[in-house]
Amino acid sequence: MSATEYSKLTTDELLNKFIETAKRAGTIYTWDEAIVSNPQFKALAPQMQALGAELRRRNPREKLRELFEHPNPHVRGWAGPQFLSVDPDWATATITGLFHNITTREVLAWRDRVLRRAPRRPVLAEMSVSQLIDCFIDACERCYGATRFLTDEQGGGPSMRAYNEVSGEPYAIARELDARGELKALVPLLDHPCVTVRQKAGVFCLDIAADKATAVLEALGGADSRFEAAEASTMLSLRRIGKYKPLSE
Repeated sequence: MSATEYSKLTTDELLNKFIETAKRAGTIYTWDEAIVSNPQFKALAPQMQALGAELRRRNPREKLRELFEHPNPHVRGWAGPQFLSVDPDWATATITGLFHNITTREVLAWRDRVLRRAPRRPVLAEMSVSQLIDCFIDACERCYGATRFLTDEQGGGPSMRAYNEVSGEPYAIARELDARGELKALVPLLDHPCVTVRQKAGVFCLDIAADKATAVLEALGGADSRFEAAEASTMLSLRRIGKYKPLSE
């Protein structure tokens, strides 16, 4: 169908056409290299572009979110890039979700959690050791989310602004535990399933559980933990040259 013919369809008809064509075309946002060389993808891509253009012109924002949440990844893969100008928050969440193999709503939930600040009360000095450990885990997990599910203002790479706003929390908690002589409470977190929890705990445990903490930090790597691996490598290097002071002012 031509762009003129698409303009004569109802919005619901356009959406259905978008969904069915996307399923047949496939999308590069599923990171399947075979798709881009597929003749059917090449043949249907212009139709997907025309459908997207007509939907952008109409701007049915709420209905477009049905595409962002569609169970078929090819539909989400076409919707995310095509409707960035219409609904940037949901569109970028859709693309991020495809990359991490989670839903758009899960990405949005991560974003909300990352941007939520720690409660003002109780202050750290009023918390029990158990409460401090829970807060440490929560803060580390939000650091993890900041480097995966939020992008910077230019849309490229993780949001270091969001990360920096959260990253001071694990440090403050570790200082409070250290002041009480309870830094050892972080040692069990060296086995935590979240890579950022392990990394942050490892940094603060190098003096009290050297072998285990070093092993944890040296084991970090791979595509999904390169951010943590870089921080771990820096701290291990500082320790080797005698400048390891993770809890200094």
